[in-house]
Amino acid sequence: MGKRTLKFGGKSGILPKVRPVFKRYPIRPKTDEELAEESKVEQGFAEGVPLPAKKGFTFHRQTIEKPVVTVEERIKKNIDERKPQNIDESKLSQDEIWKLKRDEIRREHLREAYLKESKRLQRIDELKKIQAEKELATKASQSIYEETEATKLTLPTIDSYLSGPIMRQRTEEEQEIVTEQRILNRKTKELFVKERKTNQLLELYHAAANFITTEEELEQAIKDAFEVNVSKFESNQMIIENKLSGYSHAFSNINTNEGLVLDEVLGQVNGQPGLETVKDTLDGEIERLKREAQLAINQRPH
Repeated sequence: MGKRTLKFGGKSGILPKVRPVFKRYPIRPKTDEELAEESKVEQGFAEGVPLPAKKGFTFHRQTIEKPVVTVEERIKKNIDERKPQNIDESKLSQDEIWKLKRDEIRREHLREAYLKESKRLQRIDELKKIQAEKELATKASQSIYEETEATKLTLPTIDSYLSGPIMRQRTEEEQEIVTEQRILNRKTKELFVKERKTNQLLELYHAAANFITTEEELEQAIKDAFEVNVSKFESNQMIIENKLSGYSHAFSNINTNEGLVLDEVLGQVNGQPGLETVKDTLDGEIERLKREAQLAINQRPH
């Protein structure tokens, strides 16, 4: 495959476009359907736009319909009227006689081409008409389609959707339930936020026991920080060596997990009373349980 054929898509050549037999003027007037289609397309020059000028050609603001030249008129003008009349072939040479026969053959071929093309175009128009009638019949049959009884009773129709609201309005009971559910969700979120803040405050309260609040505690903390304790230093050194060697990871993880489990089960915060315990104490629930337990113990027979 050469380079020259690549620009033609790998083809060795492209056939030229078929030349129309009937050029310039149509052979029949336009149908109503064709006129309706052309009316949808705006053509020509708008108002206020100057018309272009070209020597030997006249421009019009609106398109002008071309005159209709039938097949019979074309045959008469291009074939019959051009046929030479009253020629004495005995006075002509062989070349002139051959030219006359050649022209006659060309005229007959042109006549045949006109007739065949007119039949072909007529056949195309008939097929288009049949196709249009089929489409109209299909649309008409679809518009008068009768649904079965089962379809009418089971499937909703477009009219039923369009006749009423798209969504069903809630009843008063359903609306009250939705309102209460929204209030419950809002209050649940607010309670969750408040409990989280309370837990954080409780953790801060328990951690406040280790805060330095007096001068004596500050002096003791400074002394502990700068005083060299040999035994403590050695124990810390051993702890560091164990951590570097990886021995104490398992034990430290076990201790940490054990503390987390105890806090979760007992509701504590770092081993201190948790939020539920504080709430029960403030509400007097623990004191009431103690009194009931003491009363039950006292009522036991000795």
